[in-house]
Amino acid sequence: MSDFEFTMDLCHKLAVAAEQAQKELGVRITMSIADKYGALRYCFRFGDAILPSLEISQNKAYTAAVLGQSTGEFGKIAQAGASAFGINVTFPKLVIFGGGFPLKVAGETVGGLGISGGSVDEDEAVAEKVLEAFRQLTN
Repeated sequence: MSDFEFTMDLCHKLAVAAEQAQKELGVRITMSIADKYGALRYCFRFGDAILPSLEISQNKAYTAAVLGQSTGEFGKIAQAGASAFGINVTFPKLVIFGGGFPLKVAGETVGGLGISGGSVDEDEAVAEKVLEAFRQLTN
């Protein structure tokens, strides 16, 4: 899938899905999209989402893209006693709590999605709606 591209149109459609989901939940979030290398391709802060959500969502998207797994799953191996304990101290850009998900096309990671601004559960609920939109738009 080396020819996959995050177009402005695709990113905008994903932002529309995020906006609808965050309104339904009554939260304000920031959504970030990174390409497969973790480079930021799109970021939008909805309404008065907390300011730290800008950087956190970008880091969630980065983590999911470069590791090819959700930040929640990655967080399991970064806990005390696990194989990657302390990695987020060594490399603070890596996020070890939920809200970041890889974006995959035909099984290949093409990027990452980061949602931040609510609780982890709220971020993940918004992300699920965006992931569903991504699947529909890329199949």
